[in-house]
Amino acid sequence: MRCEAGQINRLGDRDENQDRYILIEDDSGLLMAVADGMGGHARGDLAAQAFVDVLARRFRNRQGLEDPEQFLRDCFREAHRSIVSVGRAQNPAVQPLTTGVACLIHGATAHWAHVGDSRLYLLREGRVWIRTRDHTRIADLLESGLITEQGARVHPLRNQVNRCLGGSSRLPQVSSGPCVYLQEGDVVLLCTDGLWSALPDTRLFALLGAGDLATELDVLSREAECACYPRSDNITAVAIRWEGERSDVARSRRSKRAQSVPTSADDPVARAIAEIEQALEEYQGEMEGRCGR
Repeated sequence: MRCEAGQINRLGDRDENQDRYILIEDDSGLLMAVADGMGGHARGDLAAQAFVDVLARRFRNRQGLEDPEQFLRDCFREAHRSIVSVGRAQNPAVQPLTTGVACLIHGATAHWAHVGDSRLYLLREGRVWIRTRDHTRIADLLESGLITEQGARVHPLRNQVNRCLGGSSRLPQVSSGPCVYLQEGDVVLLCTDGLWSALPDTRLFALLGAGDLATELDVLSREAECACYPRSDNITAVAIRWEGERSDVARSRRSKRAQSVPTSADDPVARAIAEIEQALEEYQGEMEGRCGR
């Protein structure tokens, strides 16, 4: 496949960055995902990190991609169980929560799944072709016509989700999108609410232009941060601009093969995840019995 990729992760006006993302490509597919750890609950950073870690591991260790939709469902199921186990392994135990959205591109088709209010956009021909529906009370009110888009931006419940990963042992309902065949010039964007809640959807059309995708994401993220100052959230986004399937022609502007946040071995969250890997294994049997498959 041939595509241009970009990613951005900003702290905003927060003391801690609880967003995480991955963008991984190999010879047969590309996986991108974004997670927004829920700061109103203990250790949302752990939940977001566990989510992207599970997706990255399953993608790298997969045996083929005959059923991309099932692959994503299995990823979300295992991620939820890992987040619950991560929380139980803390002393004292906590219940970390996170939103999550992931997109798997296989061949020239895109498949995705999400929980919460981190979004996927498919931008095509100067408009929003597809946008995931948030799992929030506000989305319910919008769908029923009880409030307007403008009213939703200032509603007191605008930051509350009614579905997330982590917390109880029960797996939340995961929404998935229809398989979409990508066309040349399409942009697939995954982002946290720190970006989309601060900017109108029309502003995202800048990603459809001929400019460098990473540069455009940086500009948008700075605009979002300024628009919400001094209360801007963490801002995270990953995107690809589709250029076609793999060919023998030299690939221009290829996406980097594996990127994630955080990448430093000195990151305390990364160290915490590594330290409890053994505890996760011990909890795995228990979670299988409690949650089922």
